[in-house]
Amino acid sequence: MVLNNLSLDHEEIRKNYPENPLEFFKDKKLCLFKACLEKYFPGVRYGIQDLLEVLDLDVITCANQSCCSGTFFQRNLITRPQFAAINERNLNEINHMADILLVSCNGCYNSLLRGRDFLRQSNIKKKTQAVLNNLKKNSSGENYPGKYELLKTPRLRIIHDLDFLHLIKDEVVNTLKFNLKGLKVAVHYGCHYLNLERDKRTEYGLKDSFFKDKTKLEDFINLFGGVPVDYQERESCCGWGASQIVLHEKDALKITFQKLKSVQNVGADLILTPCPTCLYTLGKPEHRENILKFYGEFIDVPVIHLNELIAILRGCEEERCVNIRKKDPRVHKIYEIITLD
Repeated sequence: MVLNNLSLDHEEIRKNYPENPLEFFKDKKLCLFKACLEKYFPGVRYGIQDLLEVLDLDVITCANQSCCSGTFFQRNLITRPQFAAINERNLNEINHMADILLVSCNGCYNSLLRGRDFLRQSNIKKKTQAVLNNLKKNSSGENYPGKYELLKTPRLRIIHDLDFLHLIKDEVVNTLKFNLKGLKVAVHYGCHYLNLERDKRTEYGLKDSFFKDKTKLEDFINLFGGVPVDYQERESCCGWGASQIVLHEKDALKITFQKLKSVQNVGADLILTPCPTCLYTLGKPEHRENILKFYGEFIDVPVIHLNELIAILRGCEEERCVNIRKKDPRVHKIYEIITLD
């Protein structure tokens, strides 16, 4: 059973397609993983889906995909075999229909790799197959060979949206209608991106050197005509902390407050992130209001996902790519600045 090659090898693509890495993806079927929090931020999905279609890539979503279950696992609501089985079923469904899976969420990306990682333990592997067997027994609908079996030799490869977009950054820039007009931008990568140990090990299919320095968001800010600004809490957590935001809200939001305050102190106009969970935590209006209640200060800096920002810069209508969610005057202001002729 092959467990060590689900992550797409970015360096190999750069090596084989030095002039234009986009060529590697031209004959591949791409699937967009549906992160749960994309429902709050539709521009995360539209931002990359529209771009892929403009670049004439073959892109689909999987109707039978479920949540990655990372939140449930991190809150101790499901076991390791249950967690692994959920992700194995998702991977099996997508492996059946696509070559490459693009993931917009740090947590989802980590879960898909982590579920496979757990299968290295023989007892969990056995229990995971038992969960899948029970699911098969109680399922209905279309089946295909191996649908409820552990993937032995998957053809599917997984890549985070940020890494994919960075690979093809020159092509992305060529599609833009607007620029950042010198806006000062702080970055938030998120814990699950900064600490992707599974990606850093050569045995998992990627080279250590590629992930050592996390500067991809800053690269985009420069390319988009903005100014990256550093701040003290750059690598700190957004404050979500799985169960912590539920069980210890004040303590969790202290971390959120410290991060936002640090961004405000350097005069940043907005925060750019590659993760909808971090986006939700840092930008949620109720969290900002509770920060005011707990810590006596309201922070007014907007937060936006990279996919949403690309959608705005490409000229996407605001209602489609940013504000189908609750109207956010802070994001609206950034949208107006960027799109003003």
